[in-house]
Amino acid sequence: MKKSLGLNNQDIADITELNYNSIKNQTQPNKDLPKWLKLTIVVFERMSGGEKEN
Repeated sequence: MKKSLGLNNQDIADITELNYNSIKNQTQPNKDLPKWLKLTIVVFERMSGGEKEN
């Protein structure tokens, strides 16, 4: 999603008004995604014609 939108962690930190390190920590590949991020991804996928509703 970040790549598709041309965003990086600093962009997300600026948008969400969170600290860069907080975003970096929350998006570690070996960690479960935060619930707010799961929602964001589902909305993005549905609006872009990706994954369909279960």
